[in-house]
Amino acid sequence: MLVTPRYGEALGWAFALHKNQRRDGKDVPFVAHLLAVSSLVWEDGGNEDQAIAALLHDAIEDASQTHGSIASRFGDAVADIVRDCTDPAKVHGSPCPAPWLEAKRSFIASLEQMPAASLLVTAAEKAHNARDHVLDGRRDPSSWQRASAGLEASTWYYRELHQQLSRQLPGSRSVELLGTAVCDLLALPDFCRLVPAGIDPIEWAASYLQRQQIPNC
Repeated sequence: MLVTPRYGEALGWAFALHKNQRRDGKDVPFVAHLLAVSSLVWEDGGNEDQAIAALLHDAIEDASQTHGSIASRFGDAVADIVRDCTDPAKVHGSPCPAPWLEAKRSFIASLEQMPAASLLVTAAEKAHNARDHVLDGRRDPSSWQRASAGLEASTWYYRELHQQLSRQLPGSRSVELLGTAVCDLLALPDFCRLVPAGIDPIEWAASYLQRQQIPNC
């Protein structure tokens, strides 16, 4: 697997776009997440286009870039992956964003038609986020109050992602890491306290939509 100067250029541009940003609720440079996701893509057998897209996967959402601006630097293949990884509600100039749950259900549904090249980057990004949530939650349970969704909703989301990605990317290292993070979420004492006595934590997580009285499409 060859690494060309394009990857170095992408590293520099990702730094320029995100250098003043931090991870949500933490004093950690946002570029740490981009580097971690790109590393997971390389380790999962991804190519340079996918590794570059991993560095830029939040450029549309968080840095006001467009498919065109990314394609002009790194080509359509990279830009297409970044677009696939982007929450449409967070695109610059979009109407008011959808509620968290609606947006996540829409994203899960989109995985069915997502190309394999984009799925690999998505799996790496979700695996890193899920693992980060687990480690933060173990050290500081109040961290869930700073998240976009609480512990219960997040556990449902990551479990649904893992189930879908397992079907579409069998053998993926990132999907395996995501599955480990889901197991760790289900085992967190704070999650177990939410589960009624006699109910399996997996069943409780799976029933989240039903308990919100939302049809599970």
